[in-house]
Amino acid sequence: MYHISVLTSRQDEDEFGERLRDIARVTYCPSMTEEEMAEAMEDAEIIICKHEPLRASLLEKLTDLKLIVILSTRSDSVDVAAAQRSGITVLNNTSYCVEDSADHTCAMILALLRQLPEYQSDISSHNRWQYGSVTWPIHRVQHNIIGLVGYGHVGRAVAKRMKVFGCHVQAYDPFVKEQVMRADQVQAVDFDKLLKTSDLISLHMPLDETTQYIFQDEQFEQMKRGAMFVNCCRGGLADEAALYHAVDGGHIRSAALDVLSMEHPGPMLLKMIARPEFLLTPNVSCHSVEADVQVRDDAERYIRQFLEGNRENLPRVSPHFVEEM
Repeated sequence: MYHISVLTSRQDEDEFGERLRDIARVTYCPSMTEEEMAEAMEDAEIIICKHEPLRASLLEKLTDLKLIVILSTRSDSVDVAAAQRSGITVLNNTSYCVEDSADHTCAMILALLRQLPEYQSDISSHNRWQYGSVTWPIHRVQHNIIGLVGYGHVGRAVAKRMKVFGCHVQAYDPFVKEQVMRADQVQAVDFDKLLKTSDLISLHMPLDETTQYIFQDEQFEQMKRGAMFVNCCRGGLADEAALYHAVDGGHIRSAALDVLSMEHPGPMLLKMIARPEFLLTPNVSCHSVEADVQVRDDAERYIRQFLEGNRENLPRVSPHFVEEM
């Protein structure tokens, strides 16, 4: 039988031992030192992981390893180039949580457009039941220009949803052809125009050395006065301190964040929590009961296909892969 190692300390949630018992011995490997992990997975042919790091120094020690299955759209936790050098196939799940992330993003967009966080705060803090107690006016949803930075799987799903509300949607993505956006009735624009003309900007791009802190003081200053900002994509794309200052200074109306650069209680998070202009959720946009089931169903299917030799349509990650969000 094959040996499959699942990198998790939450064995009861994964069910791979039961799912794959007919073809493999499944073991669970919680986060340990690299030496301990190498020993625990010494003869593993397959690894299932999510965000656990698999670096070159570890992969070189796993001489029996043939396949890594990542339970995510992301692949930055795995040294894919090192895996390729060792003949290890790396798979991710490009369809995982697309609908969930788009739904969550649009819920946050609508909440900001209709000023739900501010009015809820006004009711609870001041016992006030009055339209107009919030500084900014409310415009009809369809009168807002939605700007998407990145037009991958989730960006396209967000555009589709917001167009149902009648919004004009524009997007910036240097890796997507203009005719693709045009076919979706989305206007392709450059980054500067998107900043200056969007009523609300939502991020949908990978996090790498070229996109880290792509939104800083300068970008927030270029945005329209009273514009709104949403990030349900990757922490580290926006400088939260710069965003806070833009909101505090009155240039940016409000912001909704599902991800942060540092996702633990810190001074900046506590400052944002105290402000009604910030709508915060703890990295839940990619989760639903259905998404969690689907990603495991897909992983099981990928593994069985790989072991049967049916590998043509598997979602392989190359060293030059750019995730689409």
